[in-house]
Amino acid sequence: MEKSIKQNYIKEIAETKSISIAAEQLGISQPALSTYLKKIEGELGTVLFDRSRQPLELTEAGRVYLEYLERDAALQKELVQNLTDINGLKTGKVTVGGASFFNIAYLPGTVARFAAEYPGVNVSIVDGKVPELVTMAQKGLLDLFITPIANEPERFVYQELLEEKVFLAVPEEWEINSKLTGKAVTGKGRVKFLTKEEFASLCKETFIVLQPNQDIGRKMEALFDKFGCQPARTITAEQTMTSLNLTMAGVGVSLITESSIRNCGLAKLPKLYMADAAICTRKMYVAYPRNKYLSNAAEKFIQILEETN
Repeated sequence: MEKSIKQNYIKEIAETKSISIAAEQLGISQPALSTYLKKIEGELGTVLFDRSRQPLELTEAGRVYLEYLERDAALQKELVQNLTDINGLKTGKVTVGGASFFNIAYLPGTVARFAAEYPGVNVSIVDGKVPELVTMAQKGLLDLFITPIANEPERFVYQELLEEKVFLAVPEEWEINSKLTGKAVTGKGRVKFLTKEEFASLCKETFIVLQPNQDIGRKMEALFDKFGCQPARTITAEQTMTSLNLTMAGVGVSLITESSIRNCGLAKLPKLYMADAAICTRKMYVAYPRNKYLSNAAEKFIQILEETN
């Protein structure tokens, strides 16, 4: 417990670069955190943060110490995993990472079934962007994570979870839908793709886009490049669910995945269209580090994840 507190405190100061902000985030007083930091530095006989710089920066000793705490936490986690396996999954913990939308779309059914079958194993779900999750998994802070990107096979094992279509979502009340008669996806019959002219007509409207470093953001940019047009106006959102809700409110066109439709309990849907077969298809993977111990609990979680998606 003491090592966990040290890691949380030192990590929070390092991330916020401020003792006062870190104290606020941790829910303790600034004097208490300052006293605790001085106590740790006194025990170590070295300074962990350069107070002459604003914002604060880790010293070389501070970087080494924080790396030690993270490695120690990973070893403690591995120890618990091994003991869990010995105990036949009667106790333990699985830590799963994913973007907020992935966790909403893919995990509820899996967690419900896993909790029912292994009631003694706790599940911790971490929200984060893929680069953050990659770093956390490599440090042993995550057992596994969900990702649409499988570009580091030398470091991670990628198991295909599913393949899904990505639709253009258009507010149902928009007049332009009358010009696209017969192209809306209905689930019946063959999918009819939008023509270049039809996509260009949509580009006269507002589009809701994600950042280009996000998978859905890259797909939207790829569509603009393929059809050779840019929207009259864009609104940038951080999360897929935000963009979808904006579409539902009649704000603009967005991209929505099959899993959004299947798993997110939408009372009604916008009009859905397919623009391009290659761009508007993606694979999702469950990934975990090659060089880290994968517990039986994590293996069981992956198995249920594949079966429920």
